[in-house]
Amino acid sequence: MNYITSAHQAELNAAAKMREWGFIDATATTGGSDGGIDVRSRKALAQVKWRGGVAGRPDLQLLVGARGTDTDKQLMFFAASGYSKQAVEYAKSMGIALYTYDPTGAVQAVSGSATRPTSWSVPWRPSERLQTGLLLIVGLLAALVLMSLVWTTNG
Repeated sequence: MNYITSAHQAELNAAAKMREWGFIDATATTGGSDGGIDVRSRKALAQVKWRGGVAGRPDLQLLVGARGTDTDKQLMFFAASGYSKQAVEYAKSMGIALYTYDPTGAVQAVSGSATRPTSWSVPWRPSERLQTGLLLIVGLLAALVLMSLVWTTNG
């Protein structure tokens, strides 16, 4: 069994969990300053703490600040040692999904918003461009079927 032994491994674990939950493009940031974001996805941003103390409200406030104008993205916070009461209250008011993880990488939801991440609750819908392309393909296939029927009837 492999154990999480570094902050980077914790970030990779969080990114893998997010991909399992439907955030298929979740990627851990690598090296250097991450600006408060450890895992990025088109639909979510996450911070990961790998340390002995509990995560507090200031840690969550840094995540909110790091989000900047990406207000449509789900915020997630993964902590190895849990959260202070103030952090849990703040997360609830801000809609931040809180998770803990153990040394094996198993993740446990802490807050109500963590039980159903956004990617699970929003059904996939094709973009307008894809819808147009699909309609074009269906139309061409229908035309080919009709042409083959005409040829076999007249042939």
